[in-house]
Amino acid sequence: MTSDATGHYEYTYEFPSAANYGEYNILYKATSYAGTITIMRTTTMLFRKDILTKIRRYSGISNESIDDEDLYGITIEALDEALDEVFDFHKDVEPVCDPDYGVIFNGSNTVVRTPCTPIADHDFNGSIQGYGADPCDGDITGYWIDSDYTKHDMRITVTDAKTGRITITQNDGVTAIPADHQGAYLTFWTEWESWDENIFLDAVAYLSAHHAILRMTDLHRATGADLPSNQKKIELNLNRFYNKYEMLMSKISRPKCDGVR
Repeated sequence: MTSDATGHYEYTYEFPSAANYGEYNILYKATSYAGTITIMRTTTMLFRKDILTKIRRYSGISNESIDDEDLYGITIEALDEALDEVFDFHKDVEPVCDPDYGVIFNGSNTVVRTPCTPIADHDFNGSIQGYGADPCDGDITGYWIDSDYTKHDMRITVTDAKTGRITITQNDGVTAIPADHQGAYLTFWTEWESWDENIFLDAVAYLSAHHAILRMTDLHRATGADLPSNQKKIELNLNRFYNKYEMLMSKISRPKCDGVR
């Protein structure tokens, strides 16, 4: 750390460009000249700053009502909720043959494809990676069953997210899945054809505004809230941001039929 003044120290850390959004724990460990060790802990939120500007503009929520750190927390929760809704989830599906290779797992081949495409950036960090490339990443994960019916993790590298081409090896990153395996299964998310990141970020801003307004609203303290004539008006006002969120999400996610996709 750099000493700015007596008892004041500074250290600048830049998050990697592909770092996942969310809450990070920070630990400070200071050792004095006498050998005394002091440990302090705090947290910080990582997300796009422009999203806060949108949330405050849409909702009218000021810094005095909810500060940036708190609003980041609400936004991260809204982001996780929206990602699960906008992308289609595929669990324990089997890979398919890549036409350039013509085989699945014959003891040497490692290149296959996902049965559904394109693979989505479910952790929303700007890159689509498979399990094993980075401990924090895992837009697509999987496992395989050996001849003794023991389950093993796969190491997956995404070659082309659009076409679903991936490379699968055993967890050492080199050895191919053996020909006598008893099954190989993938879990991942896919984008709908109308996916648009800008519309999605607007939707997240409206959902965040919705959750922030709910947090600030305590109907039990509203003197007329229990009156039937007021309940409907209050509910409509509370849901106005959520309705806008759903409208935007309908443009970029798979159409719903009777509550299901």
